[in-house]
Amino acid sequence: MRKCVLLVIPPVVEDEKQWYVFPIGIAYVSSALKKAGFHVKTLNLNYKKNPIQVLKDFIIQEKIDIVGTGGLSTQYADIKDIVRTAKEINSNIITMVGGGLITGDPVSAMQALEYADYGMIGEGEITSCELVNHLENMQDIDPESIDGLIFRKNGEYHVTKPRQEIMDLDSIPFPDYEGFEYDKVVVNDSSTYISSEKALNTASICGSRSCIYNCTFCFHSSGKKYRQRSIENIFQEIDWLIEKYPIEQLFIVDELFASDFDRLREFCRRIKTYNLAWIVSLRVDIITQELLEMLKECNCKSIGFGLESADNRILKSMRKNITIEQISNALMLCRKVGILSSGGFIFGDIEETIETYHNTLEWWKAHPEYYIKLSLIAVYPGSYLYKYACKNGLISDPVQFLKDGCPILNLSKLTDAEYAEMATLLDVLPAERELERLKDASVMIRNNNVDLTARCPHCGSIQLWEQLDAFRRVELICTDCFRKFEVGVADYVAMDNYRSNIRYLLARYKQIAIWPRISSTYNMLKHIPELHSEDVYLVDKSRLKQGGKIFGKCTYAPDIIAQKDIPCVIINIPTNVEGEIERTIRRSYPNVKCILMARELITPLSE
Repeated sequence: MRKCVLLVIPPVVEDEKQWYVFPIGIAYVSSALKKAGFHVKTLNLNYKKNPIQVLKDFIIQEKIDIVGTGGLSTQYADIKDIVRTAKEINSNIITMVGGGLITGDPVSAMQALEYADYGMIGEGEITSCELVNHLENMQDIDPESIDGLIFRKNGEYHVTKPRQEIMDLDSIPFPDYEGFEYDKVVVNDSSTYISSEKALNTASICGSRSCIYNCTFCFHSSGKKYRQRSIENIFQEIDWLIEKYPIEQLFIVDELFASDFDRLREFCRRIKTYNLAWIVSLRVDIITQELLEMLKECNCKSIGFGLESADNRILKSMRKNITIEQISNALMLCRKVGILSSGGFIFGDIEETIETYHNTLEWWKAHPEYYIKLSLIAVYPGSYLYKYACKNGLISDPVQFLKDGCPILNLSKLTDAEYAEMATLLDVLPAERELERLKDASVMIRNNNVDLTARCPHCGSIQLWEQLDAFRRVELICTDCFRKFEVGVADYVAMDNYRSNIRYLLARYKQIAIWPRISSTYNMLKHIPELHSEDVYLVDKSRLKQGGKIFGKCTYAPDIIAQKDIPCVIINIPTNVEGEIERTIRRSYPNVKCILMARELITPLSE
């Protein structure tokens, strides 16, 4: 019996001015199902007000029989909302879930999701086609014969044989961009500011799957074998994208786009004939001046590096197969040649000690010119760190770990108190670092963000940087001399509205929570003395941040919102993830009356 399949992208953002990383995996599954002749509908819940209601209406109006969705482990709550909603509408609707959430730890994920009938482990193109075929012809096909599947059998979850990786990536049809409103992502005003502070229309493209390396914190949800598309096939897709969308820039999203000079040389030879900027991630151990000069000549604007640590002992423990000497060389050469670089240090590896993390921090302090991000190491299902944490009792309940949003764990050799001190330093130090001063600066408030006009501190040219978050320290790029520098936007913004808004909120709601505690929280407290009130609570879901203090204010677990019956929460996080916290508050703390984004405080609040 022919069935109507609905594929759903979970919500990340609701505001159309926000940007998110398009989940290309489900778009590949959609194109595979459509090519196979199945009746497929698609729905992208991003940029939708009240996305669950949109989903309900769509399922009812289109008479959907099968709902498929998927994503990463950190999207668990939103994915569960999708499959639960489908079952609440009609218990006979079949639900199937894929992506890293299922592949990382299939049984735990299915138990946590509760409402999922089938989970697809690994690449989903072939598995989804075989599964839908089974659902349309249940008498003729045994699900046991479908590789890469998990489903309930005799009251327990049963996993079939592993699905072999798709070796010929050129055989897969291009992703179903059109089915998921890709045009809104490409032309979004808040797109990635990597090549300049003028947002370029940016399209993502994937030229390979998996990776030949096995870093301890990483998990390859597309399989263990590294495979590459042919350069010819990649450019066929680029041509198709250019024909469909007003693209100015390509964002190559591969874990490992190239491990050798020859593939990059061939890509550069082809891309040189296009008027496109492009961004790629590479390893520091292949970087040479010759390679960078070739990339720059072909309009490569920025390279992302996995840096992770400035201590060779930690890099070895992480199985990075790189050294701090190679990191230094790669970053130095990028700066010399004039290609932007980006990367971050992650703290809390298994071998992390007070000495090793201070070594990394001292290197970071000594090299402010590289603008390296600092964060705590995350533990994702499927990774070596996850298996280590489960084996050693740091994760006693994998199902609850997923439900809790994969919280930060102390895997290191630090005590919890030492770890909390490190976590506080990672929030405070970036906010205290000396910044460039801009001359002749002026600001304009637009869409609750800041348009900043000023002179470049290096060449003196007048520049306009648009839609900046007031409390973030941002890396700005001069489009004339192409130098990158860091500024604190709040230093150029009048604080009158912020201060009066906080006074208004305290008068009306008596208590306020700020969630989460990150570097910009420090900046808010620095610039708004009213936030030092004892009726303002700092909140973070990380147990290892809880108890830590900034400006003398303690950090609490989110449950303080229920315990104190706090009616107002200010979400202080980059716009592409603030929606996740807002949905968590709505689900877990329904008594909260007012949820505001920090950026909304820039203009007077309505009575």
